[in-house]
Amino acid sequence: MVLIGFMGAGKTAVGRRLAERLGRPFVDADQVVEESAGMSIRDIFAREGEAGFRRREAEAVRRLAARRGQVIATGGGAVMERENLRALRATGTLVWLRAPIGELLARARASGGRPLLERSDFEVRALYARREPVYALADLVVDTQGSSPEQVAIDIEQRLAAGGAREAAAVDVELSAAPYRIHVGHGLLGAAGQLAREAGVTGRCLLVTNPTVGRLYAGAVLESLVTAGFEAGRIDIPDGEEHKTVQTAEYVWRAAVSHRLDRRSFFCALGGGVVGDVAGFAAATYMRGVSIVQVPTTLLAQVDASVGGKTGVNLPEGKNLVGAFHQPKLVIADVAALRTLSARELSAGMAEVVKYGAIADPHLLDFLEDRMDQLLAGRPAALVRVVARSCEVKARVVVEDERETGGRREVLNFGHTVGHGLEALGGYRTWLHGEAVAIGMVTAALVSERLGRISRAETERIVALLRRAGLPTVPPAVAPEQLLQVMARDKKVLGGRQRFVLLRGLGCAEVEEVDGRWILEALAEQRAL
Repeated sequence: MVLIGFMGAGKTAVGRRLAERLGRPFVDADQVVEESAGMSIRDIFAREGEAGFRRREAEAVRRLAARRGQVIATGGGAVMERENLRALRATGTLVWLRAPIGELLARARASGGRPLLERSDFEVRALYARREPVYALADLVVDTQGSSPEQVAIDIEQRLAAGGAREAAAVDVELSAAPYRIHVGHGLLGAAGQLAREAGVTGRCLLVTNPTVGRLYAGAVLESLVTAGFEAGRIDIPDGEEHKTVQTAEYVWRAAVSHRLDRRSFFCALGGGVVGDVAGFAAATYMRGVSIVQVPTTLLAQVDASVGGKTGVNLPEGKNLVGAFHQPKLVIADVAALRTLSARELSAGMAEVVKYGAIADPHLLDFLEDRMDQLLAGRPAALVRVVARSCEVKARVVVEDERETGGRREVLNFGHTVGHGLEALGGYRTWLHGEAVAIGMVTAALVSERLGRISRAETERIVALLRRAGLPTVPPAVAPEQLLQVMARDKKVLGGRQRFVLLRGLGCAEVEEVDGRWILEALAEQRAL
């Protein structure tokens, strides 16, 4: 057990009590550093500076991580060093002791002796802001505000016994006109009705699902809606990308009429991306717009399709060429639903998670490298972390550019230009969306590398991570010129010029015009990987 968090989080006090409860030895990493140096941390900072302290801390972490069965309290900055973080994740479960920054600083000042407190309040808060994204990717997140160390220790013990099934997170999409919340957790389907009520949804409900998902989960969702006081009906639409059509949307519209839905009613989309896109498009256009609650049941839909308000259907000429922006009133992402996915479907969803790390969050890439085995095994806590973080990344982009008019939102299409082309050439039957996007991300990374935007090592890191997720990275044997022709119909094409999402280092992306020969050269190189 590894307790992490900012100064003042109570890692030592909680750690001692947790060790007692679990019958394990307790080790304070800062104390190990002091004993090894023969002086206090304050003296280390004074004589060797922070760099000297970090070297000593890294050595202490390596020694502690080599032993098993301990409860370890780390220094607040230990996890900011990549090798430290990798070693700590390899040795056990990371627990972030979370509290508001104001309370943390008050606690730290009360205890005294903190060299970092000699900095200005602005500097300390900025330091916390840099560390918080790493803390948030702990295996367990425990709020300590208003709780005693003993209460926090009990909470951690109970969460460990539940195997992470109690982990939950909420992500707010702060759109000025239509803000909404994304609930991420384990076992949320039975609370769908209550969460819909809390979100302010009213009127009759039409649950839109497909036969496969409906057999598994529609009963629980309908029961929760009825219990919450909604009058709810259900329709099933065909499963598969080839059924994401105007004809399927018309079927939903006519079902809404037969179920007597009016302008105060709402649709509830229960399923993967196809269900979410079709039901969302139907909601955007039925009676000029009714509310939609998204309940995604695939990893791909939970981290991508259900968030951001893009809805639409395909035409034979291309994917998502007809659609509308229509934000949901609420998103409920229950990671328990992912246990019934095939390994292939779970891997396909992981492609979008890798995308978020590549375009916006290197810390997420670190987490995927360290916890991929747990994710593919369906560990609830790990899945909650990646779904919530992916939604946070997408929410930030959507708030900046809700309708993809300022260009910022286009970065979410990293890998999608080639990916959509491959899907279309395969008649939307050969490749799952995430598989095609994975191939497209490698193409985009190679183009980025050719233009000097990223290094070969960064390209190889993306390729290795996709392969660990069980995803394809080599394009199929299709004529490159034919692929370029299909890509010319991509929505990012303006004035006949191909625009591509490229990386400028891992964690940063932008849209640029790309010469077709660079894409052809990248595809040729990709086949040799």
